[in-house]
Amino acid sequence: MGYLIGVDVGSTNFKAIACSPDGKVLTEARRPGVTEYKDNGWAELDPLRLWQGVAACIREVVENLLQDKCIGVGVASNGEDAFVDEVGNPVHSTLRWFDTRTTEIAEQWKTFGFDRVYGITGIRPNPVAGITKLQWIRENAPEAYAKGRWWISNQGFVSMRLTGVAKTSWCNACRTMAFDLKKRDWSDEILEAAGIPRKLFPEAVRSGDLIGHVTEMAAGETALPVGTPVYAGGIDYACGTFATGIIKSGQLLDSTGTSEQIVAIVDEPQSNPRYMEDNFTSVSYVVNDKYYMMGQIISSGGVFEWFKNTFSNATFDELCAEAAKMPIGSHGVMMLPYFSGRYTLGNDSAARGAFVGLTRNAVRGDFVRALLEGLCFEMKSIIDRMQTISGHAIQSIYAIGGAARSPVWLQMKADVSGLRVHARNVHEAAAFGAAMLAGLGAGIYSSPEDAVEKVAKHIPETIYEPDAERHGVYQKIYERLYEHLYPELRAVNQSITALQRELA
Repeated sequence: MGYLIGVDVGSTNFKAIACSPDGKVLTEARRPGVTEYKDNGWAELDPLRLWQGVAACIREVVENLLQDKCIGVGVASNGEDAFVDEVGNPVHSTLRWFDTRTTEIAEQWKTFGFDRVYGITGIRPNPVAGITKLQWIRENAPEAYAKGRWWISNQGFVSMRLTGVAKTSWCNACRTMAFDLKKRDWSDEILEAAGIPRKLFPEAVRSGDLIGHVTEMAAGETALPVGTPVYAGGIDYACGTFATGIIKSGQLLDSTGTSEQIVAIVDEPQSNPRYMEDNFTSVSYVVNDKYYMMGQIISSGGVFEWFKNTFSNATFDELCAEAAKMPIGSHGVMMLPYFSGRYTLGNDSAARGAFVGLTRNAVRGDFVRALLEGLCFEMKSIIDRMQTISGHAIQSIYAIGGAARSPVWLQMKADVSGLRVHARNVHEAAAFGAAMLAGLGAGIYSSPEDAVEKVAKHIPETIYEPDAERHGVYQKIYERLYEHLYPELRAVNQSITALQRELA
């Protein structure tokens, strides 16, 4: 039958996997990304080195399976863009998503109207948005700007190097802040305001659509046969969400790593300017012409790692076992998880983490349980707001990442939220989802539902049902205490930040 290849152009590593149509991972490869950090704090990536790393991954995968045939290739990537000439050669380094040199440019969109931008694109103007990066290049590197032909997502760039065709997915196009969510096309209004010609933006297509076929040059670099079809993928976390089995409105992904991404599938774009300050991202999903809302807890697993590395000589499992022995409410100890600021529910860089309710009777288990409960309460607050904005109930949570290793944490997520939690172990989820999109495009799967059903047997799942009694107790703590912590501490944290700047 052959195999599918999924590529993940990540922020730290480039990965490729090959899997059978029924979801069995056959082989995989990875190469490190190389970010160049400038003295002034800027961060760039050489697109050619990116391509070389991705091509090496694909070649390794193909050479491990020489007896089989590749049915198709799908590409997932982060939200970054490359600036290339007519044939796909870079004319400028890629500005990393976390490079903040475009902060002032993002602020200049106030003249156009932040609410208008959000209403069109589902994104509040920010320095991560691709259009601000292109504006910076135009103003600061005019010679490179004059040579550019395509401003294209990393997903589209890799696909272009494979096929010679410049196209990007709707999902990736949304991250530029220049894409009209409802029309699913580039926004002439946004581009005119930016002073950027529409001709620099490639055709945007549905995820899973055919982009083109592997060229002779690309075949030499990747070992893929000439003519192998390449299909549009999407943003990495959206592809990972699909791989987890989320295809319907009302389903929600909770992906816990250093940060925690909370992604809810919805029928329509949730880009009403009245909710802009909540700072949700609302853009096109990768299947069934759906959209998704995404919120984020910037420090989630990262808070746990900080605590473990700073205060304990215990493992993750040992600390979770201690937390399990403590009562709900951690003997009055509570934790606010803004250790790297607050992003969703109102961007606040001055927000800080806090442990409150301490007495001399508090033990390490209380701290650990309060940490987990605080993260679960924050997850609940984001989910509740998503339901209010969308007007639709979340039916279930699908959990992946670090939290999915802890039954204690997963049961707590179910009890705090009152929702069933499906813990799934998806290997290299972004690349796997890109491979599934290639399978959809190739006709291996008749629908997204068929794809999810066919690969399910290779994705282990454990279900955690919420306990009604425990949920009632958590609800009382949430309403009487947790909801008031951030508002009560906000002014204090702002004063701390201001004073530290003075002292520095």
